[in-house]
Amino acid sequence: MSRCLLIDFVKVIFADTFKGGFVIWVNCCQQDKPTVAKENLKFSHSVVDVSPYELLSTMTGHELIFLEVLSSSSEGFELLRAVKNRFPSAKIVVVYHKLDADLALNVLRAGGEDVIGADANRQQLDECFTRLHTHSIHTDAKGNLESREISIRPALKIIDENISAPLREEELANACQYSPTYFSRLFHSIMGVTLKQYIIKKRLDLACGLLRSDREKIATIANSTGFKDVSYFSRVFKKHIGCSPGEFRMRKTNLDV
Repeated sequence: MSRCLLIDFVKVIFADTFKGGFVIWVNCCQQDKPTVAKENLKFSHSVVDVSPYELLSTMTGHELIFLEVLSSSSEGFELLRAVKNRFPSAKIVVVYHKLDADLALNVLRAGGEDVIGADANRQQLDECFTRLHTHSIHTDAKGNLESREISIRPALKIIDENISAPLREEELANACQYSPTYFSRLFHSIMGVTLKQYIIKKRLDLACGLLRSDREKIATIANSTGFKDVSYFSRVFKKHIGCSPGEFRMRKTNLDV
């Protein structure tokens, strides 16, 4: 099959990504060994392999992409930034082989929606899809919600790139050139949740992903996801998730055995 025909074929598949259960898998770590997460993903979705060099030229802008990287220093993050710059609506999940302290921040700064381990089981993948659904912006009847999102996109970008830092509503409003009061109402109208709820949800989703690994201390995870006080992190986590971070990790560990 010629390159042009291949691109056209992949574009047809991409156009039906969400309708037909297709997801895109991009391997940026040059490992031939099968990835457990990818094999588990095939139980529920049709997985289309695309080369990192072909991805941008074949995209339509509304894909769900699983980007496989080795670690936080992977060149795959350059591709992630390029995709998000050109196609902000595309959703990207980073699949890592080596978890380190910089991984979560690099994913958020580059614009990724979620992070999972390369050894993720089917339950963990289901939970990932649930989190992605919470990040989705529901389309209204007039189909103009995405254009409205553009008005708060500077704030969303700041949140993604500084999730571990203090985030002040006034600064986010200024980035969008709105008053704090108007920005607060607009954000709630577009996203369906308050700014505080959105930030907490983003931080907790990321924390849940990192807690599945027992290689990082809970205090370290709290700090890297924007909770500078581990006690406050534990209280917020239990309020929204229903258990403590330690209990969550233990349950996931027991389920994986």
